Amino acid sequence: MIKIFNYLLVLNVFLGGFVLFSSPFEFYVGYLFIVFFLMVYALYYDYVGINYKFLLLLALLTVCSLVNVYKNNTTIVLISKQLFGILITGSAYYLLIKVNKCDIEKLFVIYLRISLIIAVIGIFQEFSYLIGFKSGYDYSVFIPKWHVADTDWGVLKVNSILLEPAHFATSMAPAFLVSLDNIFRKSVFSQRKTDSIIIVISFILTFSAVAYIAILISLFLISYHAKKIRYTSLAMIVISVLAFSAYSYIPEIRTRVDDTFGIATGSIEATDANLSTFSLVSNAYVAYNSFFDSPLFGHGLGSHPISYDKYVFGVIGGDIQEEVFGINKDDASSLFLRLASETGLFGMVAVLYFVFKCYLKKSSNNTMQMISNSILCMLLVSLLRQGHYFYNGLFFFVWLYYFSYKIYMSMNPEPYVLANHGINDELY
Repeated sequence: MIKIFNYLLVLNVFLGGFVLFSSPFEFYVGYLFIVFFLMVYALYYDYVGINYKFLLLLALLTVCSLVNVYKNNTTIVLISKQLFGILITGSAYYLLIKVNKCDIEKLFVIYLRISLIIAVIGIFQEFSYLIGFKSGYDYSVFIPKWHVADTDWGVLKVNSILLEPAHFATSMAPAFLVSLDNIFRKSVFSQRKTDSIIIVISFILTFSAVAYIAILISLFLISYHAKKIRYTSLAMIVISVLAFSAYSYIPEIRTRVDDTFGIATGSIEATDANLSTFSLVSNAYVAYNSFFDSPLFGHGLGSHPISYDKYVFGVIGGDIQEEVFGINKDDASSLFLRLASETGLFGMVAVLYFVFKCYLKKSSNNTMQMISNSILCMLLVSLLRQGHYFYNGLFFFVWLYYFSYKIYMSMNPEPYVLANHGINDELY
């Protein structure tokens, strides 16, 4: 039974487009897997234990959010959606790792296997688009909210079964880093070179700024941990060439860079920029105002849509254009911006502390190092561009990241005791 749930809950990482209903909240197919897993866990496992630091952090955020209800910055409904989503998904993935006796390598390998299938679908999608086979690239018939991400220059921006190329890039970022590393040297996960090439190609075919940022981060992390100056120097050259090439030859990336620079220098208005840039800039403006209105604890969980309606007129003025108003206002277009808006310094510091505290800067365990590296890439990309707290199985990666650090620490002679893959309940 657990083997089935291993695959179902990891598959949830890629099922963000499969929505069963949208009111009173969006309920995804993956939520069914999570609910069924928690029910099975409650029936067959006597001990129900959740990480107390996670619960404490969530409790503090809840208290701060309830204070903001009194101040009319958020509502009980908005808080509840985020609170229960974080609690349920966070608990499910934590318990999934526990019932697997903290064998995060096994779970990560399952993720890599599913990533390969998603990548194959993506490449097939691009090929189908080029030959005009609509059924091969347009999945809107069976995936709600899905849409074709075509371009004006004759190619498709690959998103496979995910809603957007940016979502594809975020969910596939760990698999991409592992695959790229495997192309350069033998993988610690025994991944075939051909599989790695397929994943890398599908990633590039997204033609997404998010994907190319992940590529640059991956190259830097791989070269940094090679611990050879020539590798790092070569990687910096490659990064520079790739960045320049992406700007020069991919129109959408060039447009976004030019528009962002234009807004920063005041040469163009935010409303004249492309929709993606406007979304990021407008939500950044809203987050900025929300943060300085309540810098310590923000306006509360789920409050950004309310803050958006309150502050966005400072960007778009009185003449509201329907096609630009409200773009990504629910998720702030960036996890970092949403944290700034809804949780203030408390939330931002907590998340950044977790990211840098649990990162394995040095490790004699290549497997833990690779998992840590790959998920760091994904977390950084999410902070930049993905504004959901628990969408696309985010907590699956969060807990893998956390336990890769804990397992590494347990292999050192400090107060940790080895048991079941080098970890015991004291480590939870």
